[in-house]
Amino acid sequence: MAHQMVSFTILNEAIATYNEYRSPMATAELVSYAEDAFTVRFKGPFCRMCCDYDYFEDLIYELDDLGEDPSLIDINEITYEENEKFVVEFSII
Repeated sequence: MAHQMVSFTILNEAIATYNEYRSPMATAELVSYAEDAFTVRFKGPFCRMCCDYDYFEDLIYELDDLGEDPSLIDINEITYEENEKFVVEFSII
């Protein structure tokens, strides 16, 4: 089965919208982009009323709002980088 591809342009637009509504509590930055995956660094301080994972899923919701199929986007790996920073790899299934 061939992987779908999230548009680079739409991904950048989703990150900009994400940051517009969530910064300074959470800020996203694109780290890498490939046909079947992309990696985003999230920086906090993050609101502790939410689970950190919710912040990562919110980017998928932004992509959904821009026409990407959220059922094809999965969080593959989460790495705690340092204080209030996470690197999240999303895969396209």
